[in-house]
Amino acid sequence: MSRYRMVTVMVLSCLGALVALADPTPPIMPQITETPLPPAVTLPAPDKATKDVPNTPLTAAEAAQIALHHQPSIAIATAGLAAAQGLQTQAVSGLRPTISVGASYTANPIIASGGGAQPAISASASVRQLLFDFDHTRNLVRQTNAQTQSASANLSRAQSDLIFQTKQAFYQYAQNSRLIDINLANLRNQQSHLAMAQARTKAGLGLPVDVVRAQTAVSDAIFNLNLSQNTASVSKVLLTLLMGIDPRTPIQVADSSEPPIAADDVNVLVATALQQRPDLLQAQANVLSNQYGVSAAKTSNSPALVGSAGWGDRGDNFMPANFSLNYGVAIQWNAFDAGLTTGKVKTAQANLQSSQSQLDATRLSVMTDVAQAYLNLKTAEQRVVTSDAEIANAQEGVNLTQGRYNAGLGTFLDVLDAQTALVNAQTNRVNALSAVNQARAALAHAISADALYLQQRGNK
Repeated sequence: MSRYRMVTVMVLSCLGALVALADPTPPIMPQITETPLPPAVTLPAPDKATKDVPNTPLTAAEAAQIALHHQPSIAIATAGLAAAQGLQTQAVSGLRPTISVGASYTANPIIASGGGAQPAISASASVRQLLFDFDHTRNLVRQTNAQTQSASANLSRAQSDLIFQTKQAFYQYAQNSRLIDINLANLRNQQSHLAMAQARTKAGLGLPVDVVRAQTAVSDAIFNLNLSQNTASVSKVLLTLLMGIDPRTPIQVADSSEPPIAADDVNVLVATALQQRPDLLQAQANVLSNQYGVSAAKTSNSPALVGSAGWGDRGDNFMPANFSLNYGVAIQWNAFDAGLTTGKVKTAQANLQSSQSQLDATRLSVMTDVAQAYLNLKTAEQRVVTSDAEIANAQEGVNLTQGRYNAGLGTFLDVLDAQTALVNAQTNRVNALSAVNQARAALAHAISADALYLQQRGNK
């Protein structure tokens, strides 16, 4: 503002004050409608406290640990691993000897009462062992071994994804909770501005419209506070969903942050991800499984050499003495299977081609995840620095505009605009800090930095 304009404003303010003193007419106070402050809407606590959830504020790591224990999706993936292990056991049984035993007792009471045939007692046992089938059974075993590896990697993937999703929801809830504090502070400031406008209007130094504007700003602050409270409550429900606990469970978040990633070289991060990402390991295991599946399909109709040995005993008394031993080798082969083997090979080759394409897509997705997470992290860190300067300037703007308005050199709109700028700056900083934590969690997930934690947890 130029010196001439400042002098003009001061002169007009002084003249207004003199007129107000000379005129005994009381100032006109506008008719305003006060906005009530509604209470925050909360969910009642459950009758029974959720196990493993402490009463103290939680960190993101603690929330993830609770999720791993309670989330049903982990139980589903664990059951999938157990099922794959069962199939592996079934396939291995084809390479091991099988032993069969049997016994029988038969009698004809009509013939027996007439002095006819005596009861017949028999017992038998046999051993059967696969000797050679062109590695058909062994390829089936190798295929199920690879399927078990795939199921194990899928479990690790489910755990890693859950940790990432829980941390994202945790930091989102923490962000929304901090925005409540900002809106509370804004409401107090707007109420202070309203009191200041009312006092100046009563003294004849302010305009009645300033009171209306101040009350509108208070109403808007109450609306934003109520909205932020609801947003935080909904984000807490989403967090409890991922944690696998009752959404009514009271949860407080601790003032914690995600640890930084040790490496800062993108090439190193990509190499790490390609080495230990569970979804990539799963895709590799699927390719290996389908390769063995093709080999097994090609030998579906191959001859199989089977060895066997048996013992039998028959008689009309218990522990009969008419026993026999036998052993031999047999060849089993279907000379013509009407195209069954050809169809199996075709299907297995198609599955192999599909899994190889899925592996390529997964590898590309892994590299993309690392690149995006790295860019988001660096941008978020820059936003934190920018928001710090923004808050400092916005706070200085509030101080200057309030001082000018109190001195009669500024307008009330300047005060409201400055206060809005301060709230926006504070909101930007909260969002920037949350973005840093979320980006760090995303980068840790992209390179599977939690693989060591999951391995240690599995060994306990």
